[in-house]
Amino acid sequence: MQLMFERDFPAATESLAVVRAAVGEACRQAGGGEECAEQLVLAVNEACMNIIQHGYALAPAQQFRLCLMQDDDMLVVHLLDNGRRAAVADLRPRELDDLRPGGLGVRFIRETTDELAYLPPPAGFTNLLQLKKRIT
Repeated sequence: MQLMFERDFPAATESLAVVRAAVGEACRQAGGGEECAEQLVLAVNEACMNIIQHGYALAPAQQFRLCLMQDDDMLVVHLLDNGRRAAVADLRPRELDDLRPGGLGVRFIRETTDELAYLPPPAGFTNLLQLKKRIT
């Protein structure tokens, strides 16, 4: 697996523009098309927003780490944080006919990636979310 990008970001919505740019560029560098890049950017943006909003409850002075790797024809994203402990059971998308604001991020993540899993985090982190996207 080849590391393409690794950086810590403040857990604030202002960080998301840089995250989106880094993910899109990494996808294009790996040979992914524009649709692939757009889908992965959407998924990672939603996952980061969940870290900021739900993991850290918008608390100031927190951070998360973004790692982008390439493994053959897959882009692998690791998001690491120290927010509220999360589990795959937390990643239940709500139904589309449940009309109300918010709550569709998990649905978007699941629909735009090929794999989603919480893995045991390394020392120093509470959560490790892994997303995989086949390069197309």
